[in-house]
Amino acid sequence: MTDSIFRRLPVGIQSFKVIREENYLYVDKSDIVWNMVNLGDKYNYLSRPRRFGKSVLVDTLESYLEGRKDLFEGLKIMQLEKDWKQYPVIRLDMSRGGANEDTLRSYLNLRFKDYEEKYNITPDPTAMLADRFHAIIATAYKQTGLRVAVLIDEYDSPLQHSWRTPEHEKCTGVYREVFAILKADDEYEQFIFITGITKFTQISLFSVLNNLSNISFMPEYAAICGITEEEIKENFMPEL
Repeated sequence: MTDSIFRRLPVGIQSFKVIREENYLYVDKSDIVWNMVNLGDKYNYLSRPRRFGKSVLVDTLESYLEGRKDLFEGLKIMQLEKDWKQYPVIRLDMSRGGANEDTLRSYLNLRFKDYEEKYNITPDPTAMLADRFHAIIATAYKQTGLRVAVLIDEYDSPLQHSWRTPEHEKCTGVYREVFAILKADDEYEQFIFITGITKFTQISLFSVLNNLSNISFMPEYAAICGITEEEIKENFMPEL
């Protein structure tokens, strides 16, 4: 028996940085990530079931877009990327948005406050969340000279948890209010990526972001997260 049987497997780990820095086994998806960002559409939506690697993918995208070249040494992307740029990235994890309007607004308020501090923005205390979101995107662009990437993970979590309750329409209203900015601020944006489990049609993001490309069933992105049978054979033979 070889030592390879004791390789570290990233079970339950969602941080690409931890996987790479702490020498966990990583099934290389970096070439698909590069192709999506550089050759694909600007506004993207990907649907996958729970526990399917969506959050690891979002974390990988964040690392790439922030120019963390050190985390990608030895991966396929190194043969593709020749100009590592450090784009400003705004990342939202909507699974932390709760199941009602108050918790959703509270989460967005906290995240926006983090980015306002990062970019030295003093928000108007009477400003709506949408206005603050716009100010963050525009200011990040103006301060860095690079267009902004926005990554939204588990976008539909508050909608799922509030489904068939009076809070559902209120949560939908927050989405319409805030995320319409993504379309309005097109000139400041480099790349938009949104994940979810279910595409809620006619409401939420999809009512205001009608320019989203649903890449969920595109063959070129079929293996962008999760593990295929071929990848299991290529990467996990010692364990098998």
